[in-house]
Amino acid sequence: MRNTILFISVLAVVAALLLGFNLGRNLKPTTYNLQPTPTPLALPSPTISQYTNTICGISLNYPGSLTKLEATAGAMFIDSQNASNSVALACQEEIPRPPLTLENIEEVTLISTSGASISGSLYHDASAKDGAPVDELIFTHPTTGLDVFLAGFGATFQQILSSLKVL
Repeated sequence: MRNTILFISVLAVVAALLLGFNLGRNLKPTTYNLQPTPTPLALPSPTISQYTNTICGISLNYPGSLTKLEATAGAMFIDSQNASNSVALACQEEIPRPPLTLENIEEVTLISTSGASISGSLYHDASAKDGAPVDELIFTHPTTGLDVFLAGFGATFQQILSSLKVL
């Protein structure tokens, strides 16, 4: 009789375990999100302004947050909040090329609005004043024969450079 009670007890424990495992598999855990879901805010798109200089024979787009100071043969695009985002443009005869090593000079190809390829050099330089990095694009305009110089650094310079059109 004692063996029978032991046997029934073991069967009851095994049955309870199997029943508990099966119930646990069928129950889905309840999760509560106690953090409110933030509503995405629509950020205003930055304004883009266009600049054309017929003497230099180029046009480009620049962020509207920059202040444009225009000269006859060039312009400055100044960021009053961060001077390192400012960009300079000039054109004249024979702009001197910076004396840099080849690993700091990148050859680039620009396409004019007529579809002609124009070779230029992008110099990865540093400011003589404080050593801050400066990128300088210099190329000779195929129609005017003037050298075009565009200098700056960072995302603003890259944005302006990517919009540059040779007229």
